[in-house]
Formats: sequence, C-alpha cells, structure tokens
Amino acid sequence: MNKFAFLLSMLLIVGLSACAATPPQVNRTVEISPGLSLGVYLPSDRWTMTSEIPEFLVEDRAEHIEHELAEKGQKVSRDQLLDAARKRLAANELFIFNPASKASMEIDFSPLKDGEAAPSRRTVAASARYAGDSLSQEEGVSEARFSDRKADVFGARDAYRLDADYKHHDEKTRFLGIVGFAAPYWFYAYYTDHLAVPSDHQEMDRIVRSLLITVEGQ
Repeated sequence: MNKFAFLLSMLLIVGLSACAATPPQVNRTVEISPGLSLGVYLPSDRWTMTSEIPEFLVEDRAEHIEHELAEKGQKVSRDQLLDAARKRLAANELFIFNPASKASMEIDFSPLKDGEAAPSRRTVAASARYAGDSLSQEEGVSEARFSDRKADVFGARDAYRLDADYKHHDEKTRFLGIVGFAAPYWFYAYYTDHLAVPSDHQEMDRIVRSLLITVEGQ
C-alpha cells in the first residue's frame, strides 16, 4: 500500500469512529434513578413520556390477566385484576405512548444483583430471542412471526432488537422490542401497536433509534 492510500484509509477509519461516537439527537432526557438517565427524541407532540402508569394500560393488562386466569379455571374480582395489573406494570420506570391510538412502549431498567456477573453478548442475544418465543406463547396470540437482530443503542454495551407481527384475539398487532445491557443494568423497551394510526410505528422506530443511555462512571 502506498503512502497516499495508507493515509486515506486511516482518515476513513478515524472518520467512521467519530461518527460511531456521535450521540443521537434527543429532545427529552429523564432521570431513571440516581446516576442513570435516558434521552430520547420524540418526533411529534402526539407522544407522551411519563413515569406514571397510563390507565389504558392498566385496563389492557387486567384483561390479559383475566383471560390467563380463566384458562386455569380461576376468577377474581375486578379490583383484584386491576391491582394485579398495576403491580405488573410497576416494574417499568418509563412509558412512552400515544394517548389517541394507545400505541405504547414500556421501559424497564434492572440492575445486576450483588455478585451477579455481567451477561455476555450471546446471553443478551438469547434474551431477545426468548422474548420473541414468549410473545408467541402469550394468551390470545396467534400467527406470530418475529425476527431479531443486533441494534445500536448509544450508551449500551450490547443491544438486540426484536420485531414481530401477530394477531391478539384476531386483532392485528405489531411489536418492537429492545433488549440490552448498559453496565450495570439490563434494559428492556417493549412497544405494542394495534395499528390504529399507520405513522405510529414509523415514529416509534425513530424514537428507538434515538435512545441514549447515560450511566455515571461509565
């Protein structure tokens, strides 16, 4: 390789590295917990981001739980269903949703337990595939088709994306999930879209690509 070609290749490598290190544009940043924050870009005012559990998700999750119990021959009161739904949803620290269409993403950060080793890249990838398998086994789900691939999430060591199309009680539904690790946190971002507004999924795709995780000391 001559000197000119060598210098050109080095400049290209440096340029690509600089691009890779450039954080995505965000317009909202939320502190998840002390030392941990998440930045996102919300592309329109149709989206709400909050730590409060949306009531429509409580109703939806309560219905799922009711069906799960019915399959086991069990029945509980309406208040018990709503309480169980809130407890399940409380595992999430953040919700991004369109109040009009009820398309929504649930975001959860789970720190490693004391003495627990950080997951390997293979383990993170397997977790994304497991999420797809679990989705296809959920109550009321049929005709599920999903694919997974590596994803780029700024601030994460590893991340994998899961895309799925399926029917839930015969209603066409689309799912987009991110499973990743940003030391010392596992993180999960699960988006469910009942296709009420066609542009929701395109905008959520942009939101997902803008995720920016900041962990103090990393």
